[in-house]
Parts: sequence; C-alpha cells; structure tokens
Amino acid sequence: MGPDGTRRRPRQLAEQPLRQLCQGGLLCLLLLLAASAGATTLTVCVSDEAFPPFTDPHHDGESQTRIRLAVERQGWQVAFVALPWRRCLAGVQHDLYDAIAGVAATPEYQTFMVFPRRDGQLDQARALGVTRLVVFRPVGSSASWDGKRFSRMAKPVLYLSGRATLKVLLARMRTPADDTAKTSTQLALMLLKGRGSLAIDHDYQVARLAAMPAFQGRLDVLPIPLGEASVYMAVGGHLYERHRQMIEAVWDELGALQQAAGPTPAPVWPAPVRAVAADRR
Repeated sequence: MGPDGTRRRPRQLAEQPLRQLCQGGLLCLLLLLAASAGATTLTVCVSDEAFPPFTDPHHDGESQTRIRLAVERQGWQVAFVALPWRRCLAGVQHDLYDAIAGVAATPEYQTFMVFPRRDGQLDQARALGVTRLVVFRPVGSSASWDGKRFSRMAKPVLYLSGRATLKVLLARMRTPADDTAKTSTQLALMLLKGRGSLAIDHDYQVARLAAMPAFQGRLDVLPIPLGEASVYMAVGGHLYERHRQMIEAVWDELGALQQAAGPTPAPVWPAPVRAVAADRR
C-alpha cells in the first residue's frame, strides 16, 4: 500500500541486476519471466456465475477470448478473476482489480469506472455486445408485463443481487421488488416457491434454465423483453490515468473483433418458450 492508502502494483524487477545475480539456468529464466509478466498483467474480474455468451468463471467465454487477444496485442497479459458480482464491482472501485467484463454503463458505475467513449458519448461500437433482459413467470400464472407496466402481481418482482440498473428502474416504477437471489438458479427456485410473481434475468440465462430438467415446462417467458443494453469491459479510473493509450487501444481492438463477429445472436430456446427468441437488433 502507498502512503495515500491506494494499492501499489508490484514493481518490475530490473533485468540487468537480476542477470548479474545469477549465471544462467532455468531458475533465472523463470525469475526474469515472472518479473516481466508481473508488471504487465491486466486483472479482469468476471461474475462467478456464467454470463453467456460473454463470460464464464470456468473457461473463457466469447468476451474473455476477445479481451485476451486484444490485451496480448498490446504486449500485456490478462488474468481473469471470478467473484460474486458485488465483489467484482467493489474490487474495481477500490483498485483491487483493474477491470470488469460484462458490465452495463449505469450512472452509478460511471462514477468509479471508465467506459469507452467517443466525442464524449458512450461508444457502443467498442462494447462487448448487447444483452437482453426478459421477464418470466411460473406456468399458469396470470402476472404480466406489457412493455410498459407490470400487472396482476400478488408478490414482488425478483431479480439478481447487485443489478443497480434494475433497482433504479423498478423503484422509479414503484414496483415491489426482491433482489436477494445470488444466482439465476436460485432466482428461478424462489419464483417457483412463490416468493415472487415475476422474475427478470438475461435471456441466455433464462434459456439455460428452461432447458434444465428441474425447470423444463415450468417457466413461461413473456414475449416482450424488459429491455436491452450494451455491456462493456470497464476499467478503474486510476488505471486509465496511468495507461490511457493502452486501454484505448484495447477498446479499439475489442470494437474491431466485435464488428467482425457481428451482432450477439439470440439464445436457442427450448420449444415451449421459443416464441420469444426474436433476433436482436
């Protein structure tokens, strides 16, 4: 820690003194490589729950693959850390991690993270892609969402913990809500146990749930999505100040890779809920 309480990165060891200390061999080579890599590694936090097709805690999702390629093209390395979403956000805010992948550019997040911009506006061309939020209910329920308002609700709307955008939106709509679920599976189980009338989650997550034996034929996805938003790789403010040129170059690479890949495709829905799988804009 520095005198101002901020985290300091490990200093890069000078290669020449290190070479003078040893006469060659594998150990010296490993030390030199470790010293070089330690000063040029971008630590990116991702959710500890799969967020397809963008990130996955157990292997590289599509966005992680592109981030790795974009960072390595700038001569850096990348390390992904999977944590609960709130801890990812707090870690970037307090300089424990350099960046976060799969985050929406909410007003709150923009107070402590930097997102790609062009001419002062968010640059969606350099986003990781677009995610769509859908509303679902237990089969047989009459609770509804018509694109403007919720209706026929006896219980709150359920959504995942740490989703600041939904918290603000539902509060503005004066809609009772519950954000205690930590995972998408827990969210669906709470819904089926009657803890809520409706639930909100990302379309890929709901498609994955609907295909699971525990939920097959038990979830009804409403045809009108709640909305959609671009998601980004955002970085901490201190890192951006120190390495602005490098971060901008990474965002440029991500934009080019995303453009080459094309729009984020809609998920493959199980037959009972396939009607909501309209193509993304």
